Amino acid sequence: MRDITFRTLGATAVIVGIAVAAFAQAGSGQPSAIEIVAEPTEATTITTSLENDTVAPTVAEPEPFEYRVGLLSDITTDNFWAYYGRDATSWNAYVLGPTKPALFGIDHAANALVADIALVAEPSRPTWNADGWRVHVTLRDDVRWSDGNLLTASDIEFTFETVRSLGLEGAWAEAYPATITAVVADSDNQLRIEFDRQPGMGEWPYGVGLAPIMARHIWGDVVSGADTADALYEADAKSDVSSGPLQILKREPGRITAIVNHDRVAGSVDSVVFEVFDTEAAAADALADGRIDTILSPHGLSKAVASSLNDIAGVTVEDSPANAVRYLGFNLDRAPMSELAFRTALSLLFDREAVAGEIVPDSQAAFTMVPAANSAWFDQSVADEVASGLAASLEERLSQALAGLVEAGYSWNEPPTVSDGKLVPGAGLLISGQTPAPLTILTPGDKYDPARPEYATRLESTLEVLGFDVRPVITDFETVVDLAFSTPSEGERGYDMYLLGWTLGNPAYPDYFGRLFAVGGHSNNTGYDNAKFSAALSDYRAATDHDEARAALSIMEERLAEDLPYLVLYHPQITEAYRSDRVQFSLLGVLGGIQARIGGLEDVSLIQ
Repeated sequence: MRDITFRTLGATAVIVGIAVAAFAQAGSGQPSAIEIVAEPTEATTITTSLENDTVAPTVAEPEPFEYRVGLLSDITTDNFWAYYGRDATSWNAYVLGPTKPALFGIDHAANALVADIALVAEPSRPTWNADGWRVHVTLRDDVRWSDGNLLTASDIEFTFETVRSLGLEGAWAEAYPATITAVVADSDNQLRIEFDRQPGMGEWPYGVGLAPIMARHIWGDVVSGADTADALYEADAKSDVSSGPLQILKREPGRITAIVNHDRVAGSVDSVVFEVFDTEAAAADALADGRIDTILSPHGLSKAVASSLNDIAGVTVEDSPANAVRYLGFNLDRAPMSELAFRTALSLLFDREAVAGEIVPDSQAAFTMVPAANSAWFDQSVADEVASGLAASLEERLSQALAGLVEAGYSWNEPPTVSDGKLVPGAGLLISGQTPAPLTILTPGDKYDPARPEYATRLESTLEVLGFDVRPVITDFETVVDLAFSTPSEGERGYDMYLLGWTLGNPAYPDYFGRLFAVGGHSNNTGYDNAKFSAALSDYRAATDHDEARAALSIMEERLAEDLPYLVLYHPQITEAYRSDRVQFSLLGVLGGIQARIGGLEDVSLIQ
């Protein structure tokens, strides 16, 4: 995501990683009737003689595993409808996301689908007959909501009808895409999904197959009385039920307690306590003191806080590849950024590998949007081809850059040169006979991310070699987002270039290319418009198997590397910490780290 959780793509990254995580669960009893099991008493040995038979000694029950998780912000709603619609923050996702089931989940180790309430993990293939395209899904018949009611296909039908009748947007609209014409419960455990055309993978199974399910018997009357999405989002959710890995028991200021539904969760956690801290430093202190087991934060820990925990006994600091990219965005509606020669020259002269090695040595220089850690979708040949084009000598790259700029109308009194292996700035730059105006690069300050202002400085130096007057504008994160993603009334985007990042959504089916680069895409703030890219995107969306989709995705990556609406800079790591003297994880170093797995609920265990 552009590193902001209230924007759609950013929220979706967390939603997909959490709300459709590969858990199965069902509970019984009303929330108010469920209590965390009290600690067992000490074991006692009972020896009784009865006709020479001896009763075996009693074995003590293991202590319940209360998993203690630190959050850096409180949830903003307890209404799941609102969380998945307009209030899609990371913190809401961590807590509310695991309370609802879906047909399928994501296995984070294999980056593949697994069954949740669907009976089998292999999605049914769409079929066509005179009535159109259909998918038939058989559901498990033993899944219950936390109040004991059976979860049936009718709940899925109800959820879809609510999304459509109230026009729910955000992740709801993506989970139930417009190509779905109906969702029908043929029986309690038989579901029929109807499409207006053959669905692509993003629609089935990676759309509705991962969509959260709401309880008809709880929300039916509420929905019938709501005439707008906002009315539903603002409805009282205290009587809501769970059929996901977690059921929330209690919400107090700065503390949320949930119980794990053991009927469906494979892990050993019994309950989860979310502690909310005002600052990252306060959360780190609690981890160091042993009051919490880990910290969830969408971007992991800052370098300063991670360093402060390195020498704490019983605390382990881990790095994992982040499902994210950092990039320089160009305003393609404003010269000279609108000229491909300008963007290409910057790409040729800016040494991504060297700069990443100096500024963020734990990262990986980026040549494609998809990170190498996402092996199912990353195309090494495309990345190698892009990198090879930048592997020529500095003299050759400068010559190529200048040739393109001269053809675009650039001239200098003194052209840039190379001396002793270093670029020497040119002087007297003119573009079509005119002195170019100063250029700005928007970036958040070092309090948000120290790497970004450093990158802005390096980009400034590279553009100054070409003769530009470049002025980095270091400001707060929200200002960068507002300037880069808001369009004034006169229709002109109010920036030249900006430095931000995206967390990249569902790693099992990368669906962000359309949002970022399609004409009319929700977050296409650069103004990118390319017919070949659009054709590849259409092929990607229409693909019905992985090989077809991956081939189309590779073409999109090639187009983006050539057209450069973004100059992708690096794929970061995510740094996390946990109490390794109390808990252990069976999955470490996987894409997205612990936070992408809700703190590893299904693979964390208590050290006995």
